[in-house]
Amino acid sequence: MISSFKEDKEKQKSTAVDRESIHQADTLARSQAPSPPDGGILAWLQVLGAFFFVFNTWGLANAFGVFQTYYTTVLLTTSAPSTISWVGSIQGFLLLFVGILTGRAFDAGYFFHLATIGTFLEVFGMMMTSLATEYYQVFLAQGLVVGIGSGFLFTPAISLVGTYFVKKRALATGIAATGSSLGGIIYPIVIRELVPRVGFGWAVRAMAFLMLGTLLIGIALLRPRLPPRKSGLVVELAAFKDTVYASFVIGLTFALLAFFVPFFYADTYALNLGTDVDLSFYVLTIMNAGGVVGRLLPNAMADYFGNLNVLIPCIIISAVVVFTWISVTTTPSLIAVSFFYSFVSGGIVALPPAILVFLSPSLAHVGTRAGMAFSIGSLGVLIGSPIAGAILKNQSDLNAEGQVIVGRADYSGVLALTGTALAISAICMTYTRYAKKGVALVKI
Repeated sequence: MISSFKEDKEKQKSTAVDRESIHQADTLARSQAPSPPDGGILAWLQVLGAFFFVFNTWGLANAFGVFQTYYTTVLLTTSAPSTISWVGSIQGFLLLFVGILTGRAFDAGYFFHLATIGTFLEVFGMMMTSLATEYYQVFLAQGLVVGIGSGFLFTPAISLVGTYFVKKRALATGIAATGSSLGGIIYPIVIRELVPRVGFGWAVRAMAFLMLGTLLIGIALLRPRLPPRKSGLVVELAAFKDTVYASFVIGLTFALLAFFVPFFYADTYALNLGTDVDLSFYVLTIMNAGGVVGRLLPNAMADYFGNLNVLIPCIIISAVVVFTWISVTTTPSLIAVSFFYSFVSGGIVALPPAILVFLSPSLAHVGTRAGMAFSIGSLGVLIGSPIAGAILKNQSDLNAEGQVIVGRADYSGVLALTGTALAISAICMTYTRYAKKGVALVKI
């Protein structure tokens, strides 16, 4: 027994030595890697590749509002809006939550494995959605399968861009992030234009083929720059001992809780105002158009003024816009306020990846730190829209089946929830900046 105990101790020591050797080898390899080029054809091709990944992940999530309207009014009329919104919430939740695994796998050198699996799952999930006729089928295909596929693609792609840039990191990330707005513009148009012509099934299949083509272009362009980091934990709990990182993650969670809510309910809000059905479908498209500039301008400014210095005003102004939204009673006002919300809230999507690179102790930890932050932030995405749907149901007139009656819905509670969550996020982000640099007027 004593000899067995000694053998176990020797094995533990040997394992510890092996882990330390791997860690030292990782550290040496990373230290010898060339500095980020911060420009050049190869670096900007990575931005283009990541753009296509974001187009088909976050952009697809931004487009869920058009599905929310179609499911509520045509395909799933027996399901409540809050129930239907769980599909989009699960999709957005998994897009970010899966990052806790894919971020670490990216650091370990498995980018192309992740990209291949993610592409298959996204395309397969949308193909299955095109065949769905029941709520559970839509939930499984579009919510779970597409959501998991999105998670395999988003965090690795956005983390990869950060390893190619230093001074232009925020701008590069912002350009990649515009894919979310373009996806939110194009995919609703695809659904709106093709459904009357070929039906819902083939409209969604057309989306799936477009996704496949653009994702394959992304895979062809993206090239990891740093050597794999084989050592290290999937979850580095010690990171949360850093109050700067922890407060940022909390602020990000509240921001993401609020961010998607206006996108999910903009179309139905328009119908509630009596907007023409055709125009109401394009409210989401117009809204996402504002996000294109809203993801570029803040990031361009961030390279000069600092990422947090730009993100905090973006969140504060977004909260003000949402509270103003409560008083909107006409279609022109809705179009204006929704466009402006997407414009000013663009930084919520575009700036955090660059900030997480800054808050990481080294580039070797970017994937892991970003994955943890997005995974926790995904909880906000998960509960935000369903809570909003429940509030909407409680504050609106219902028919005999318990559905919200269009034209007699009260969105004030939904908008109050969104604005309050953004205000809390602004407080947390302000504390993050204070804890990092105090009140000094410096770039951060």
